[in-house]
Amino acid sequence: MTVDHDRWQYPGCPFLADRASADRPTPGGGRLRNEADAAMDGLSEAVGLISQVRPCRDASTSSTDAAMHLHADTAPRAGPATAVGHQPGIPLLGVGMRFLVLNRTPLIQRRYDRFFGDAHEVVLITDAAAVPADAEERDAVLAGYAHVEIVKDFHFNADVELLALELHEKWGFERLIAVSEFDLLRGARLRTFMGIAGQSPHDVTAFRDKFAMKSILQEAGVPVLPFAAVTHATDLLGFVVEHGYPLVVKPRRGGGSMDIEVLRSPDDLPELLARHPELGTDDGGQLLVETYLDHELFHIDGVLRGGEVQLVWPSSQGDTTCLDIRQGRSIRSALMDPEDPLAEPLREMTLKALAALPAPDDCVFHAEVFRDQGGKAGLVFNEIAARMGGGLIEEMIELGFGVRLPEFHIRSLSANNPPLLPERPLRMAGLMLFPPRPGTLVDVPDRCPVPGVSAYNQHAKPGTVLTGALLSTEKIASVLVTGTSRQDVERILAEVHDWFHEHTVIADPA
Repeated sequence: MTVDHDRWQYPGCPFLADRASADRPTPGGGRLRNEADAAMDGLSEAVGLISQVRPCRDASTSSTDAAMHLHADTAPRAGPATAVGHQPGIPLLGVGMRFLVLNRTPLIQRRYDRFFGDAHEVVLITDAAAVPADAEERDAVLAGYAHVEIVKDFHFNADVELLALELHEKWGFERLIAVSEFDLLRGARLRTFMGIAGQSPHDVTAFRDKFAMKSILQEAGVPVLPFAAVTHATDLLGFVVEHGYPLVVKPRRGGGSMDIEVLRSPDDLPELLARHPELGTDDGGQLLVETYLDHELFHIDGVLRGGEVQLVWPSSQGDTTCLDIRQGRSIRSALMDPEDPLAEPLREMTLKALAALPAPDDCVFHAEVFRDQGGKAGLVFNEIAARMGGGLIEEMIELGFGVRLPEFHIRSLSANNPPLLPERPLRMAGLMLFPPRPGTLVDVPDRCPVPGVSAYNQHAKPGTVLTGALLSTEKIASVLVTGTSRQDVERILAEVHDWFHEHTVIADPA
């Protein structure tokens, strides 16, 4: 399929009529949108005259194609009395609820259509990069939705919001699902505008904005490192005067360890300020500074259902950290043994943080806790997110517990037979990511013979010109392993590490 538009419907269906930017009213029209009624009453006016998303069924459209759009003979079923665009007398399309899903994760991995089941109508707006390139795979993963919109440049494309409002005008959604770190606030803003239930921007900000989060946690007595917001250069300089070096500077709403910098001496300061000229402007920047701690990193992953904790389990990254991968060093993680003396303190600290924050009743969460290598600070809470951890953590949890947490979460929301979660791991599991470093990949194994390996994946082919990793999840290869204990898992990972580096060749840049 040739792509030459920023947005298209899948496949063979007319585009929504293009309208010049000047003809698109600004959502909200300058009015306050703090209450659901205001959002609902103003939606039609804000979106403007919406072009009809016409169902298509012609000689070139397969039965699978037709499933991607509004059904040819039936309009979307009516919404509840409070829904915008509700037209009495429109026939219903089955029973259940209407969900809008914003997605940027590969759809091979996120089968929302299966997670929700047949009782609900699910409309999907997805990043084009998440759609399989293979036509058969694409048809298979998209066939279960009532309607699909595929959007290029999803992250930076504000048209996603307008498209969501246009679809809501037609469908009257009752829930909006956005599970990616970078869609949580986007989804929350849309919920408020649409007047539908779910996390608000205020609640999501407490998880997405690291300064807001740490302020709440500090007030609740959760131990955190000294920190401060950095809007201008003087904020950073004042923190240096009070706390000295080393220190860490990071985006307040970042993710994946992107743009995190460690300043170890005054010599590092000019380069950081040069990379952030906004710190010298009146508008300022959106950074956070905190003291640096040599640490062992733990992550604690789990899920809430109906306000009740269904799983909260710690893992250790040992002597590797998320910043290591940006330095070209591999990182690992392993589920902690049930009898580990640190397991319960880590769970308790995470639950205390969840209790302090405006956590939704239903969500997946991923927390990080440091243990001071010097033994002075003990356990220190780093951060928590209302989403699944990245870098194969989802797959490691599945290997250990037999359940994918995002699937459990969506099935719980839609009452579609969520699987049972065991109280403790069925088996001990671990992961390792091998990052790129600048150069040309000459040789990399395509399979791993080490006993205990459950899955090995090659993510780059020989001949690839590599750059350094920008994110903590970037990799040229990865592995999942199982063992009898955390110690056994870490032994296997160490063997895999040595084997991989023995058989991988990266030529230095010319």
